[in-house]
Amino acid sequence: MPKIIVTSRYLKSGSKKNLANYVKYVATREGSVAVKNIDENAPATKNQQELISSLLNDFPDSKDLFEYEDYVKNPTVKNGSALISEVIDRNMDRLTNRRNYVGYLANRPGSVKFGSHGLFNEKDEPIDLEKVAKEVADHGGNVWTHVVSLRRDDAQKMGYDNLTAWRELVKRQIPKIAKNSKINMTNLKWYAAFHDKKTNPHVHIIVYSTEEREGFLTNHGIEKIRSGFANDIYSDELLHLYEQQTDLRNILKKESEQLMKGLAEKISQDNNFDPELLNLVSKLHDQLAESKGKKVYGYLKSDVKKTVDEIFTRLADNESVKKMYDLWCEMEQQKHDVYSSAKVNFPSLVDNKEFKSVKNMIIQTVLQMDFQAPEIEIEMPEPDLDTSLPIDEKEINETVDNSVKLYVKWSDSYKEAHKLILSKESRPDDYKKAEKLLLSEANNILALYDLGKLYSMEESGLKSDEKSFEFYKKALQGFIQIEPKAKKIKPYLQYQIGMMYFKGLGTPIDNQKAAEYFEKSAELGNQYAKRLLALEYISGKNFEQNIDKGIPLLTECANGGDAFSCYKLGTLYLKGEIVNQDLDKAEKYLLSAEDNGFTQYALGKLYLQKEKYDIQKAISYFKKSADKNMQASYQLGRLYFFSADGLEKDKEKAMEYLNLSAEQGNDYALNFLDNTKHFENEMLTNTIFSLFVNLSRCIEDDYHHKFQSGRRMIDSKLRRVIQEKKQSLGIKNEQNFEL
Repeated sequence: MPKIIVTSRYLKSGSKKNLANYVKYVATREGSVAVKNIDENAPATKNQQELISSLLNDFPDSKDLFEYEDYVKNPTVKNGSALISEVIDRNMDRLTNRRNYVGYLANRPGSVKFGSHGLFNEKDEPIDLEKVAKEVADHGGNVWTHVVSLRRDDAQKMGYDNLTAWRELVKRQIPKIAKNSKINMTNLKWYAAFHDKKTNPHVHIIVYSTEEREGFLTNHGIEKIRSGFANDIYSDELLHLYEQQTDLRNILKKESEQLMKGLAEKISQDNNFDPELLNLVSKLHDQLAESKGKKVYGYLKSDVKKTVDEIFTRLADNESVKKMYDLWCEMEQQKHDVYSSAKVNFPSLVDNKEFKSVKNMIIQTVLQMDFQAPEIEIEMPEPDLDTSLPIDEKEINETVDNSVKLYVKWSDSYKEAHKLILSKESRPDDYKKAEKLLLSEANNILALYDLGKLYSMEESGLKSDEKSFEFYKKALQGFIQIEPKAKKIKPYLQYQIGMMYFKGLGTPIDNQKAAEYFEKSAELGNQYAKRLLALEYISGKNFEQNIDKGIPLLTECANGGDAFSCYKLGTLYLKGEIVNQDLDKAEKYLLSAEDNGFTQYALGKLYLQKEKYDIQKAISYFKKSADKNMQASYQLGRLYFFSADGLEKDKEKAMEYLNLSAEQGNDYALNFLDNTKHFENEMLTNTIFSLFVNLSRCIEDDYHHKFQSGRRMIDSKLRRVIQEKKQSLGIKNEQNFEL
């Protein structure tokens, strides 16, 4: 039995039923008032039984009522009286004319008054009952009536045992009723009345449009209205159901993944897969290649649509997909059970309109079939975060304060020692010479810093963590001491201090202090600080991610001529993951970046994606970088092997570039070469695996959407609680507040 009953009907202008027996019973029914010598718990009287039989014959849908369930379980005088009363109340729109029905709703015993009678709408002003009754009676268009009822115990538990709660419920659902009745909200008229019945509190709603030709209500619309009330009243319970569904779906997803792995192993062992499905996918691939115009199901020719349909049917026959769809149906039924006792007759997956997007998914997956070999992405390594950056010597030499013994000076001794430390050709004697030179500059903070670096280097033969930390610590203290009074070198000193906190040199790592000093340095124009901040804010590795700060900083660096920033910004616009994809901006910045293998590879990918697809430009850039970039050589091999659009298939060239990529260390290329004989067939099977995975996602996405709808319903409930709290405190309600 459902937890909520919602009936929706067209309100006719007159009665077609013989009212005599029913109206007579309304006036004299047993159990309606105290009647002597009648035991309410006694079996239903003969008169009651006859009347109930007549009512059920005239109104067979009455078997869905709460009272019918109670009467069947226990056919007493009391339950018989309740059933007869509810059937007549529920069907009064069929038993009388429109004018009388409005009066009945407003003045029926049990109607909770909203002023002088029980009729209400969205306004707080009194309603002229006679005027409304005449208005409804004289209306030339369609008029609908909806009745929503709950059992008394559920109504009390959910807080729907009073007029205010029911009125607010109706007001919330009216926009959905209008939408599903195809009525513009500006033309909508509605009235309602709450009947606080002992067994089942319920509300009657009358709806129509001031435009008499507007509005119609289908069975699908009625279903949407029912689910709207159910989702609103039982939002918490449904949210719990959605959460249970998520858990069950995750379990099934794991089962599905295991099945996929098993199929993959079988393929690798005996290269045997559903031959019919293989043929269909191959056939669709060829059909799509010859199709003109949009590659969307609705635009395709009938023979191509037929192939798509056949593929969908074959996919739906898979045991894992069957399990997932069966679970989908089971969960849909659970939600439907909230407002209906009927069992839903679910169509097959192929015929279910909820999953019509699957057909376009099949088309898109097959269109991408030529590029199923896995791609690889290797980013150009970021510049070494070393504080020993090529700073202009003229800027680095500055006497900050004669009263301070420590100073910063790019002296001849320091320059020679610095060069020896950085050189990859230095030997132990060279490092000892550098140590001696630096110790002779004991008050030069740059020398102290480089001593910290020297004692941290394994290759120097002088490694001492204790000494390294001590000299770094002195250098950090020196930088901090002279930074406030520095002028020209202030941005450099701030950057150095930030870097030492960032890398933990002479101090524990402190990213907050590091960020503060980098920000100061960047504000004074230090490009290195700007770039570091930009990269950190974008990646979120060490600083809290802040794309809105990172992208403008990186753009500033790129526009200032920093080659790496140009490359990084160009690849971000190319990928479109962190910023919206913009291939024109990507092209602009990549062309301004350093001309190396990484940039050339990125430009090659760019010209494969641009609206003005240019395979020759792409090939040209890939070839420039192929000798030093395994991504480029691998991409060339794939393009020639799969005969990309505008490029003739050339297996010889494909093998040449794939071998080159494998020699450069690309395991994907090596695997490709090892399986070339079977790869074209594996390409088909990989496509089919993708179809299975994407079909599962379509089912999961449907749940995700409905789960989010449930969350929005909960948020709406929370907003109402907040509104009520604010009103109770005398705070003016603002309509556009955010949670």
